[in-house]
Amino acid sequence: MAFNFNHFFGYEDVINRNPDLVLIYGFGVIIFGMMVLTLLSMVLVKMGMMIVVDHFLAPLTLSLLVCLIVAIIPTVILKVVANDLSGVKLVYIWITIFLGITFFSFSNYPMIKKWSAAKKS
Repeated sequence: MAFNFNHFFGYEDVINRNPDLVLIYGFGVIIFGMMVLTLLSMVLVKMGMMIVVDHFLAPLTLSLLVCLIVAIIPTVILKVVANDLSGVKLVYIWITIFLGITFFSFSNYPMIKKWSAAKKS
């Protein structure tokens, strides 16, 4: 049985009827996710749990920020140029972009942190 990219856990009818909501909810989840993770990081730093922030929350916040910046370009291009693109495929594209950026952020966070600290000096 092959995987069908036109199905998304039973929500494909709702997503395909309102593909613009995918964009609104996608950008909303990224922006509010960054705010929540930043506030949680601030609380955990005050509690002295810097290791959790450094190894989990900071790379995840970085991946959301980079995803926000990187996901705008393909989303606009796909929405304007490819009008026949279904909302479900757009969701899969966003998930793929987010997973790739998250893997990159978690695997390269020490280098990114060192690079950003060198730029501040």
